[in-house]
Amino acid sequence: MPAGACAVGVVALVSGSVAAGLPLLFGGAGVDVWLWRKSSAAEEARARWARSLYCGQCPAVFLREEAVAA
Repeated sequence: MPAGACAVGVVALVSGSVAAGLPLLFGGAGVDVWLWRKSSAAEEARARWARSLYCGQCPAVFLREEAVAA
């Protein structure tokens, strides 16, 4: 979706409609950066979850680094 908005913005700029092209181009690029940052944070959270150990007697979740040190 953001790439499509950027593409439509470029087409609008090339056709001469600056008032429609710039908001589409910058809005699409802004949403794209926001989604990229959000996906990086989610990827980091999934990696942390994959490194987790679970206690069999309580609902606690520990990272391997914390569990080995204790």
